[in-house]
Amino acid sequence: MREYYLFRVKEEFKMLYQENQVILYQIFKQIYQLPKEDVEYGYSLFHQLTKKIEKEKLDQELFLKLHGSIPYSKKGDTHFVNNLYQDEISTLKVKHTYIHIHSNKNFTEFFTILQQFDHNYFVCDFQNQDYFFLENIKVLV
Repeated sequence: MREYYLFRVKEEFKMLYQENQVILYQIFKQIYQLPKEDVEYGYSLFHQLTKKIEKEKLDQELFLKLHGSIPYSKKGDTHFVNNLYQDEISTLKVKHTYIHIHSNKNFTEFFTILQQFDHNYFVCDFQNQDYFFLENIKVLV
């Protein structure tokens, strides 16, 4: 099971780290692993790097784009893809600061869809030490 965190990186940091994404990944990983007593520092650093996600708007856009698709459903704040033909089971939750995806696949349908909304999403899988910008998925597929 893969667990992805997607962050909407500010344009200037995307351009700065596009060629050296490992540094951006390490910054997010350090923030992710910060002890609770350093949360204020992490919060400040995180908000310097990222733009807020318009949760309600993105939730609605995802629903409108996918609601006619047979493998898609939504319950509460959770979007589901249960594609038996691709053997994919994925969930997506939109937060104001990140998007959280659980998937049984290395590549989820959600990546292609989210790429259409914003090219500045940076994807991190902290457990598998995997990271990339969504606009690079055409290379990964």
